[in-house]
Amino acid sequence: MKKILFSAITLFIVSFASAQATATYIDDAPYNFEEVEIRPEFPGGNNELMSYIGKNFKIPDYEGNGGTLKIAFIIEIDGSITNVKVVKDLGEGTGAEAKRVISSSPKWSSGENRGKKVRVLYELPIKIASQG
Repeated sequence: MKKILFSAITLFIVSFASAQATATYIDDAPYNFEEVEIRPEFPGGNNELMSYIGKNFKIPDYEGNGGTLKIAFIIEIDGSITNVKVVKDLGEGTGAEAKRVISSSPKWSSGENRGKKVRVLYELPIKIASQG
């Protein structure tokens, strides 16, 4: 009898904990950049973002034909950058360098939706010119 009672209590606790984790995950899921009412912004705007990347991106020994790499990251409610991922890499260290530059970015303004600060998923294309 004790084993059955213990099993029932354990099952109840596990299912309750799983439900709580799911609810928290959904509440904290980032919004897409286009979906938020107030979009996050790099300090000084888009031109300053391009300037920041231009000054800090050190092109590795890249012998490719150029192209566009893409970086995705989350702008947290405090403006910090997390979860930086290379979505499209041109190879030869270009993705890793873009990841380094974005990870060291200053804090952005936060995104807002319905008057509440929210996490925002942002994808940034970075054009690399041919080095040849």
